[in-house]
Amino acid sequence: MQRLSRRDDWRGRFAEEMDKQRREAFGWGTQDCAIGLVAGAIEAVSGVDLAEQYRGKYDGPFGAVRILRDSGSLTLGDFAAKHLPEIHPSQARIGDIGIVAADGPIGEAFCIFDASSVIVMTEQGHGRLPRADVIRAFKVG
Repeated sequence: MQRLSRRDDWRGRFAEEMDKQRREAFGWGTQDCAIGLVAGAIEAVSGVDLAEQYRGKYDGPFGAVRILRDSGSLTLGDFAAKHLPEIHPSQARIGDIGIVAADGPIGEAFCIFDASSVIVMTEQGHGRLPRADVIRAFKVG
């Protein structure tokens, strides 16, 4: 598990990253909830790229499931817990990572905590859900 530190200028970097992502189309293994949304946010906040070894290694949902299973994880939450300290969702602050229930073969999706909601990745780009939908949360710095 990695203990990350937040950069002094993390707020500006986080805002820039979210603005950049809003202009990028969804793509499995490049701009999905893990590789794009969460990895981009973590790198903006901490300067650490946790997705380097996974980027471009899959191009669909079943490839993502394979990577998850190969890591020894059954869920995205279990995968995240191998890399980041888990916290109660009520303790999450802007830039922390969450897990929400989702349709599809994985059954979960990553999200990013924002001021009043969470940012999720959809086929159309960024979406929003209420913080109350988060089932697990992880501290980024």
